[in-house]
Amino acid sequence: MRILLFGATGQIGYSLTKALAQTTHHITVLVRDRTKRPFPETVRVFEYRSLNPQAFRQALGGIDHVIYSVGLPEQYMPDTNVFERVNLDLLKTFLAEMANSGASALTYISTYEVFQAINGVIRESHPVVSEIGFSPYFQSMIRAYRLVTDFATRHDIQLVTIHPAAVYGGLNTGEGFTNYIDNLLHKRFWRVPFVFDGRFPVVHADSLAEAIIASLSGVGAYIVSEQMTTLKAIASVLRQHADSYVPLNAPVKMASAGATVLEWLARFAGTRPIMARVQIDFITQGIEPLSERIIDERGWCPRTLDEGLVKYLENRPAATSAGSARA
Repeated sequence: MRILLFGATGQIGYSLTKALAQTTHHITVLVRDRTKRPFPETVRVFEYRSLNPQAFRQALGGIDHVIYSVGLPEQYMPDTNVFERVNLDLLKTFLAEMANSGASALTYISTYEVFQAINGVIRESHPVVSEIGFSPYFQSMIRAYRLVTDFATRHDIQLVTIHPAAVYGGLNTGEGFTNYIDNLLHKRFWRVPFVFDGRFPVVHADSLAEAIIASLSGVGAYIVSEQMTTLKAIASVLRQHADSYVPLNAPVKMASAGATVLEWLARFAGTRPIMARVQIDFITQGIEPLSERIIDERGWCPRTLDEGLVKYLENRPAATSAGSARA
């Protein structure tokens, strides 16, 4: 197929671009700065400084299947309206152009948390959650998911939605779990002085790319999660393979109180806190997304945490080089 990928310079998109380049598909990416990442030679690159209707229209020419991986993950932001602008408004602009293109298939990267948790687990068959009471990030993602599914129905588009767990590995592009791992490896004790209890789901960036490729000829929603883990478990497994450290445990209430103070200081100083309350909420909610559908229907094989961390350590020089190119 002739595949167009949006979001190719991000953590998910970059791993996916490299994986797609190893297939027989013809890959095109739309980026704002082609010098930001070194793309494989077989990848066709469109560069537009602004992701506007003209950029989308130009890139969509002659495309069969679009993969939309543009989005801002949950994190501390002094201006929470940015989630609406990036996760929803930009998507509206893109869909308006796709409606007038010849592309007939769309893969949209969402989050598993757009589905309701029932008895502590989440499946693709569960109802979509209500926006009430959710953070600005989740409200934008819920609206975006509803927008995409409605668009696909109205325009007879073959739609695949991917709902990943917390992604680690690949590029360290944000304040997520890859950053946590990187802090442990560089022994930045002041960035991770302690950890706290809480189980959460993870998936390696390369495993997620494999799942997305496996789902290209499918239809409907696919949750992609490898396992539930803890901050302590990540640090302990990493310590078995690298010269890193395992932080001490602290009570969740103390971590939450500390995050509140750090966010207040961050607003005052115009900086980013080392831990945000939204991150604590995610780590401690203990809800498990189940990947049974993509395993059974598409033959996806999840990695263990041990395998994923070894993979991350093996690929660190390449990730560092990509980060240098970005700088």
